[in-house]
Amino acid sequence: MRPLKALYIVQGEGRGHMTQALALANMMARAGHHVCSAIVSHGGDSEIPTYFEDSLGAPVTYVPSGRFIIDPKTRSLHWSRTLIYNAFYSNRFRPSFAAIQQQVEQHEPDVIVNFYEPLGGFYNVLYRPRPPMVAVAHQFMFLHPRYLFPAGYQVQKCSVLFFTRLTGLGAKRRLALSLFDAPPLPDKKLVVMPPLLRDELFNLPADLSEPYYLIYLYHHSLSQDLVAWHKRHPEVRLHCFWNNPAAKETTHFSDTLTFHRLHGQRFLAMLARCAGIVTTSGFESMAEAMYLAKPLMLNPLHQHFEQHCNAEDGTRAGAAVQASDFDLSRLITFTKQYKYDATRFRAWVQRAEKMFVREIESVTSQYN
Repeated sequence: MRPLKALYIVQGEGRGHMTQALALANMMARAGHHVCSAIVSHGGDSEIPTYFEDSLGAPVTYVPSGRFIIDPKTRSLHWSRTLIYNAFYSNRFRPSFAAIQQQVEQHEPDVIVNFYEPLGGFYNVLYRPRPPMVAVAHQFMFLHPRYLFPAGYQVQKCSVLFFTRLTGLGAKRRLALSLFDAPPLPDKKLVVMPPLLRDELFNLPADLSEPYYLIYLYHHSLSQDLVAWHKRHPEVRLHCFWNNPAAKETTHFSDTLTFHRLHGQRFLAMLARCAGIVTTSGFESMAEAMYLAKPLMLNPLHQHFEQHCNAEDGTRAGAAVQASDFDLSRLITFTKQYKYDATRFRAWVQRAEKMFVREIESVTSQYN
């Protein structure tokens, strides 16, 4: 097959979608294809990490998009404020559509790959571009009948399903990242795929464990709870990665608690050596820890339905324990009882490259 050019549209809120985009770019490069350009959205106060642009090897254009509002008191996702805010400022998204169209006209890609950015879905409907769009996200697994949702959260469930369908508007293929295999759904143009994990993960040494615990924080305000636990247990060594734009590259809170600015390679290196990890149930962080067989404590954001779903998946697999706070004593206890066997999951992840290249080539051939 001739080399393909792909244009990426990536949601910049959080870090998981950028991680997926980099992993897929490397897979495509090994198959002789390349990313010609990327559109990355920004909506909150989080800065886009430099490692994304440095690693992608393609020009990146940053555009405004919606943002998620975090309640500063409860540190939970505030759905009503999120919806009101984005509806009020919707006019500012028009230049974003123009920026996407400009990149399509300039680079003439063979395929557009949308990593869970609603701008991509709306653009697909409004502009009806010539190249087909492939939508990639683990949230598309929510549309599969094999997926088991946590009990309750009916309002949040409806909201997430609505948002997920928006991001996949007009897509010729919806690639649902999943911790387990399941049959494709041709009527929904949905194919279940392994997680998209970074190449660096597969080069890390296995079976390392040093006496410290690793923490990833979705929002730097969550550090308040972590610091409170640390003051009660100063003997436990902790390394925490956060998205605090006002912080230094490394902040030594104490002899046993260190905060780090987000850095992909540094995080992975420390993940490979840690005794266990605490995360707010982000899909990629969880999948990476499961691949490395690291005990997990999943602390989903309050009212963040997607993270509660991820936490249920990890717990059901026997790879994690859930918590509603930052009481790391639960992780320490779970680490001593940890029996998760990562063999089957690693085999599933290793199928990713062949499957993703096949699906993108198939869509491009079919619709061009």
